[in-house]
Amino acid sequence: MTLCRRVPQGAAGCYLDCAMNTREKIDRATDPSRLCLYKEGIFYKLYNQHAMLFTDNIKGLKVKAKYVKAAGQYKSIITWFLFVIPVFSGCESAWAQLVIHPQTAVDVELIGYNGLVENSIFKGSLAAGSKHERDTPYRGLALLVFAGGQRYPVLIGDESFTLKIADPGAPPSFVGSGENDFFYKSLTGGAPVPGQYDFAHLMIRAKQLLDSSHSLHTVKELTAKKKEFHAFVGDHYESLQHSDMIRQLIAQYFMMHEYVDYHVEGAPATDIRALYQKEVISGVGSWLEILKSHIPEHEVLNYCVSLYYNRSMVTLASLIIENYRDAAYCPGAEKKTFSFPADTLITEADGNKERKLDDFKGNTIIAFVSDDCPVSMVETISRVRQLAAQKKDSSVIVAPLQKLSGNHQAMSKMISNGNLFFFNDEKWRKDNLAKKIRLPLFVRVGDDVE
Repeated sequence: MTLCRRVPQGAAGCYLDCAMNTREKIDRATDPSRLCLYKEGIFYKLYNQHAMLFTDNIKGLKVKAKYVKAAGQYKSIITWFLFVIPVFSGCESAWAQLVIHPQTAVDVELIGYNGLVENSIFKGSLAAGSKHERDTPYRGLALLVFAGGQRYPVLIGDESFTLKIADPGAPPSFVGSGENDFFYKSLTGGAPVPGQYDFAHLMIRAKQLLDSSHSLHTVKELTAKKKEFHAFVGDHYESLQHSDMIRQLIAQYFMMHEYVDYHVEGAPATDIRALYQKEVISGVGSWLEILKSHIPEHEVLNYCVSLYYNRSMVTLASLIIENYRDAAYCPGAEKKTFSFPADTLITEADGNKERKLDDFKGNTIIAFVSDDCPVSMVETISRVRQLAAQKKDSSVIVAPLQKLSGNHQAMSKMISNGNLFFFNDEKWRKDNLAKKIRLPLFVRVGDDVE
């Protein structure tokens, strides 16, 4: 594990990714002969003297103060800590300067990737002719996304460069980036640009692999192509990690199952659906195995589930969850009890009519969901369908972890029978859901966690 930046002269680097409590990290920070960084989530952190050492000698970043309650003999300790860099990739230089120079006013976002996770590098409304400098530690393929939906790849390496935007409808151009020039010329079939650009070549190979999967017709062809996808990601994960290609390859992997004719002569037509579902379920298991040393299982499963949930294929998404139940969750606090005041505001699926929680009689179930946890949404829809099939007089009320939005209300469109309502009470949400909780979670009003 390497931090791509020099340390002060005479100081050694200490890059740690181990189970260590805050007290031990603070103790290590008293040694000025080395600079210790700790990988926590997608960030590296430095504590106390080492945070100051970093800002004084390497890069002046804002230091934040936080009180930490430690166990045992230690009480309250002021801990200075510094979020240093997102854990994106190894490189020779930690920071490159990117200048965004639009020729017309645009709303734009630059998105980077870490495995299956998206991270915003830059987002803003830019005036025509303005220049916006951005120092970034990100190394890899980012997507330049406009408000109108246009998306263009941008390769970010060690070199600083200017990203010129003429119009959202046209690809960007670059000043000082031979790698991006090479990449775009290669994609469009233009005259080759000299230079050795291994990462750009890999992105082009990934795109070619994606394109090669569109003409499959038989199960035999599908099986062979799936092996190619598995091998490509397995062999090149470390390089693909900081691009959207892992997401694209997994999405296309499942999409190409739909190009194939599963019919076997003499077999009933009902077998086609069963064979298709079997292939999909098996494919999910393959990706869980291939990525297990790189990405947490719950992230892989949620992404696979999202591919079908986003297309309203809830039955298949639910089947995936049933087959990989141990990975079907989103992490968070294990909250055991909740307060449900009688005057909590509830809205119908169309958002046109509001009522209070006290208006609901009979069996009322609260389903907690998050728009970044597809498993929670699929499980909620499945619960409503199940209750409707059992002809139980029950109401399911969705409690989103985020402010109620169309993303949550769209769940109602995937239910033909059953009663689905939504919490629309911001005060209740802020009071009860300030911290992320483990999902899926269902609570019957008046009971503890179900």
